[in-house]
Amino acid sequence: MAKRKRSEFKSATTLTTGTRQLVNEEKDLEESAHPVEYSDGFDDEGEDDQSDLSKQEVDTANGLSAADGKKSSKVSKMKIKVSQVADDLHNLQEAVQLYKSNIFKMEIDELLAELKIDEDKTNPVDRILHKLKESIEKIEDSSELLLSDAEKLISKSGISIPFPDPRPPKDAQYRFKYESPSDYNLVGCYLLKTMIKSPERFGVDVIVNMPKSIFHEKDTLNYRYFHKRAFYLAYIAAYLKLQKDLPFELSYELLDGDHLRPVLRLDSRKDGGEFDFHRAKCYIRIIPGIDQDVFTLTKVLPSRNCVRYNQNPAESLNPTPYYNSNILNDTCFFPNTVFLHKAAKSCDGFKDAIKLGEIWLRQRGFDSSVDGGGFGSWEWGILMATLLQGGGTRGSRILSKGFSNYQLFKATLNYLASNDFTKTPVNIGKEPLAFDMGVFGGGPGLVNNDINFNVLYRMSVSSYRRLRHEASLTVTELDDIKGDHFDSVFLDKVDSLIYQYDFAALIKIPSSRDDKVYRDIGRVFNPSYYAYFASKVYRTLHRGLGERASLISIKFSETSKWPLTAARPSSLGDGTCTLGLILDPEHSERVIVHGPSAEKKAEAEEFRKFWGKKSELRRFKDGSIIESVLWEPHSEQSIVSQIIAYLLERHFGEATAKSMTTVGDGLAQMFAEDKELGNGSAFTNFQQNLDAFEFLRKLLIDINDLPLRVSSVMPASQALRYASIRLPAEFSIKSVHDFSDVVIELETSSKWPDDLKAVQHSKAAFLLGIAESIKNIDAAILTQIGLDRDLATIENFSYLDILLPSGYAFRVRIQTEREAIMLRNYKPDQDLGRRAHRNFERNFSLAARHTTEFHTMCHRFPFLSPTVRRVKKWFHSHYLSPHVDDVLIELVTLSMFLKPFPWTAPASATTGFLRTLYFLAHWDWRAEPLILDVDNTLTIGDIQSIRDTFKSLRINDPECAQTAMFVAVNYEQSGTMWTSPNPSKVIASRITALARASCEVLKTGNAIVLNDKSAAGRIFVSPLIDFDFVIHLKTMNGQAGRELSYPPKMESLCDYVGLYCDELQTIFDGNVLLFRNVLKNDVIAGVWDPRILTARNWKVYLGYSAQPCSTDASNADNKNVLVKANIMAMVREMERLGGDLVSKVEVLK
Repeated sequence: MAKRKRSEFKSATTLTTGTRQLVNEEKDLEESAHPVEYSDGFDDEGEDDQSDLSKQEVDTANGLSAADGKKSSKVSKMKIKVSQVADDLHNLQEAVQLYKSNIFKMEIDELLAELKIDEDKTNPVDRILHKLKESIEKIEDSSELLLSDAEKLISKSGISIPFPDPRPPKDAQYRFKYESPSDYNLVGCYLLKTMIKSPERFGVDVIVNMPKSIFHEKDTLNYRYFHKRAFYLAYIAAYLKLQKDLPFELSYELLDGDHLRPVLRLDSRKDGGEFDFHRAKCYIRIIPGIDQDVFTLTKVLPSRNCVRYNQNPAESLNPTPYYNSNILNDTCFFPNTVFLHKAAKSCDGFKDAIKLGEIWLRQRGFDSSVDGGGFGSWEWGILMATLLQGGGTRGSRILSKGFSNYQLFKATLNYLASNDFTKTPVNIGKEPLAFDMGVFGGGPGLVNNDINFNVLYRMSVSSYRRLRHEASLTVTELDDIKGDHFDSVFLDKVDSLIYQYDFAALIKIPSSRDDKVYRDIGRVFNPSYYAYFASKVYRTLHRGLGERASLISIKFSETSKWPLTAARPSSLGDGTCTLGLILDPEHSERVIVHGPSAEKKAEAEEFRKFWGKKSELRRFKDGSIIESVLWEPHSEQSIVSQIIAYLLERHFGEATAKSMTTVGDGLAQMFAEDKELGNGSAFTNFQQNLDAFEFLRKLLIDINDLPLRVSSVMPASQALRYASIRLPAEFSIKSVHDFSDVVIELETSSKWPDDLKAVQHSKAAFLLGIAESIKNIDAAILTQIGLDRDLATIENFSYLDILLPSGYAFRVRIQTEREAIMLRNYKPDQDLGRRAHRNFERNFSLAARHTTEFHTMCHRFPFLSPTVRRVKKWFHSHYLSPHVDDVLIELVTLSMFLKPFPWTAPASATTGFLRTLYFLAHWDWRAEPLILDVDNTLTIGDIQSIRDTFKSLRINDPECAQTAMFVAVNYEQSGTMWTSPNPSKVIASRITALARASCEVLKTGNAIVLNDKSAAGRIFVSPLIDFDFVIHLKTMNGQAGRELSYPPKMESLCDYVGLYCDELQTIFDGNVLLFRNVLKNDVIAGVWDPRILTARNWKVYLGYSAQPCSTDASNADNKNVLVKANIMAMVREMERLGGDLVSKVEVLK
């Protein structure tokens, strides 16, 4: 492997204290390690590293030698060229072996280069660290002080001591003292050079180790250590505050959200001086720590109790693992840094892999803080370093030193996804574990056995399961060799309450003062009431929801920074937690919760205690009598929402339950109240229509008095694939859109005419015969022959409308086997033949195939149908009906389910709808094709062929004049069947703009807008003021051009508005774009081509009605008359053509 040039490990500044010193050489660093260290494990013996190929080896591999090179300069030059080629081939092979692909490697290299911190900007940081060290060394020791004296001393500087809760008792007899630090070290990402650019500033961590002499052995009990730590920190803060030559803004901050461990934060002032480091976009944290010999570490094992919250003996009290782990953590800063440094020295890609891990974690909302899930780049690095020396079966190494940064990254993710740390903790070191991991309440374990410290002690069960979930999704993405998922892995912001979850809610966190259990005991085990409350909600919902939710995420935010002068607030943050659920579509809408049988009295009693009055005994058909809970299936609230609201009220109180705000409720209510979209009975309506189709299929197959029998009957309508906005309903045939299209094939015959016109007339004759046969079978079935208009005589022009006694109507057309070939080879007019062949494929074979495939997908993804109907509603609401094919909308929506990365397939219609808008807003259709593999049969070669087709299309049409969006699917790989010529580039750009505007509305208002019906409805409105003119249509019964009732004699129904709009577009083609909403048909809006609005020289066949605007003064003969479009004349012509359909025409611009 070609070695990368890596900078040697060195500190940003040389920091010496006492007997320890950090220098640039690894030997000195290792000698300065603490007495109890992490096991090294980074020996080279037996390692399976990939060694470099020397130049001599490359030459030898190509049949050259040094002696040969000396014979002549020509041979020497040839040798150099061959060597360069060999190097290129070696680099290419390395990219393939060590990365997903060569392109993926380039993308990673570019990403890391973009996120690299400019070292020139960090030079002031190095200077200020020197200055800071010198200042701290000058701090004089204090005498031993009682609590009252210590507070008086610190208050003289106008600051407070950041004591954790509970504060020291007023009569505390232990003493507080400051002595010079036993150690002063730079640790963390700045020392290791693993920091990256980010919107937030990164921390430069400086550890000041408190000397052993200021502590007593019993200071591990009852918060004494943390009280003395807070005084030590405040003493440093008081001194630094008085130093006028230090350009700092000082404040307190919780270290990683730990309420027991405040630190001193130093932010740069923007004074332009030599110590001004604001351009480095960082801050400095002074963190008090201790050496590992200050306390007997066995006394702070996670299984020990160190907080005597009552008078009982310590042995009878519960362990305090979180409290104890905070003490242990203060001993680990420097050993952790040594541990990571050794890993970085032994593995070339280690540091970059940490950076990749940090990017991945940040995009998913993880960091080291309690409210960030307790897993950040620091924990990621510790885990990777551990896997470089073990973690496998019988202690084998999971990661190899020869791995590239990408291999390290992916293998670590795979380890996270495939191993459950809650059941089998990862161990660091060779000592046996001295405590039971059960003390962490089911939390994960990454344990340094030498000191029995769990690195992941801040992780909750909820955040750990979310981490594994995200790791599993990403590994699946990276294993997909058919697609490039670089953006979704590293660039896309995954952690979004709106888009990530199927159900999301905001819950107000009550005051801790109202929780007596927490005040008495709970805070001992979790100092953060927010974390305590979130954990309690998680346990309750995990039990109550069961299989309905595959993931429950509960997050909160605490503001961990406060001024030196202010007393530490007892509760930090906005008092709200966010609940996110990823639902299991198979179980989420179950009506009944099954409990234990009545015979199991203990379990039944526990079930009743949990569910309260909702629990009742029920007898089922199999004779069993069990405790059950029944939910209302047709409520305005979803069943999941009902369960959550009830459990919150029962276990947390009515106020907490009422405080819950369901994200997306406004949208959900708006959809539920939409008569066209229907409600929970939508599936039933579609199924009744499908049952009617099955009846028709059998009817047609059984007809035996035709020259050729019907061999197959295929659905070809959106109503037969669960995709029509309007629900199919019996006896509601009020327009042509209410007929379900059906394609039939007849038996094979050699007697079909060779003339296309004769074929079409023969098909019409067969339809007449079918109609007559149906009439003879059942006179109650109504039939009517119809003819399509404006089609070439070589195309199919006839259809048969059938109304069944059940009230459902179908429109039947015939497809013949030879028709496609004859159209493709039509000689008299090849252009006409190509257009006709395309129409045939689109309306017959592909329509039937797509209907079958989409119908299957709707059964595979239960929420695909309601999602696509909502997306279509959005398209039509923005007057895009004439420009966007229904199949295109369906395929784009389907991609959210087939290619959901970086999320899972939506398990709610609202989530599916929002994600589709998000995709439309961010899809760069000019540069990226959309490729769908509905049955996982596309090969890599197929995908590459489709991409080549797209590339060729863009080369030949760089302006996207012929095809804007490119959407290919297994059964239609040209990519243009439903996207060319519409939507045009103008329309595609408008779709993108509308989707972005909709997402911005949702983003700006976040949960508030989503829960306001009227505000959420804004994303379905395109103001008419955006258009140049509007043709208002007369409406009858709310729908323009519709009959008031179903015609009794099966007369052909006509879409008059559609025909009128099509005629206008044909007449004024190239001069105007027309828009309408096919669901309402109340207006036709228009936008003029800007080119006809500017003055130009008059000429014959200008292409539009024009009027003189001025004379070209530069022409001496005044012969060139300038004209521009006569807008009013064309508008009046449109009004005249509309006749009784038009109410008025309004010119807006």
